[in-house]
Amino acid sequence: MNRKRWMIIAAVLCVTMAGCSKRQQAETAGEMAVAADTLRTESLYQQQENAFGHCELTVDWPMSGGRQLVDALREYIVTSLFEGGYSSLPDDPDSLVALWCQRKLASFEKSLTDMKISVQSSDEAPEEGMKVLKAWENDQLVTYEVSGFSYFTGGGRGTFGTRGATFRKRDGHRYGKEILTHTDDHLHELMLQGLMRFFEVSDLEGLKQKLTIAPDMLPMPTYPPYLMADGLRFQYNVYDICRFDDGDPWFSIDWEDIEGYLNL
Repeated sequence: MNRKRWMIIAAVLCVTMAGCSKRQQAETAGEMAVAADTLRTESLYQQQENAFGHCELTVDWPMSGGRQLVDALREYIVTSLFEGGYSSLPDDPDSLVALWCQRKLASFEKSLTDMKISVQSSDEAPEEGMKVLKAWENDQLVTYEVSGFSYFTGGGRGTFGTRGATFRKRDGHRYGKEILTHTDDHLHELMLQGLMRFFEVSDLEGLKQKLTIAPDMLPMPTYPPYLMADGLRFQYNVYDICRFDDGDPWFSIDWEDIEGYLNL
């Protein structure tokens, strides 16, 4: 199995990153005072590997735009990468992504040492990766998506997943479950139809064979749905509603069908 390309999900709390980075110091007041619907990002990539493991990280870092939006997106990124606070983190984004990999490798080394596990080859070494990317935007909204994979060692399956969040450009507001005005039987039916498309089954009986819960008991995903080019995205975690081998189900409800439910 080629695991080098797989990435890890990280789900954490939201806290604002303090201070001004070297890049921020280089940004002029004019750059940060641009229209709220304008967002400029830079792709940052880091890959590190040693005898104890391998890690990769890709981030679309907000460089300029409406001040509140940039702050909200940077907060989301930083707190998606690091748990337990932010006061000791570097301000410079390049140093930030490098630190994420450094901490992962240090964690691998400690775990392997504590468990007295010897890694014989790169295929056995722990791996973690993560992507925090701008997934969609229009003049008023922008969506970021976090996805990734984690594998320790010893032949286990590893873990993986995806989540996302939609932000309002004019003030940086991040939509949670309130992105939906309400739920009803019709929305539930649209969700079941979305899962039928994901599992490539044609009817409810086929869907029952895929799910580990009864279709009429289908819950909302743990994380709120978010907007994408094809509509409102619903993303489940591994094991939420189906077996591991069927992955982390997702589907989108078309804009036309979901419009009456959106609270934007």
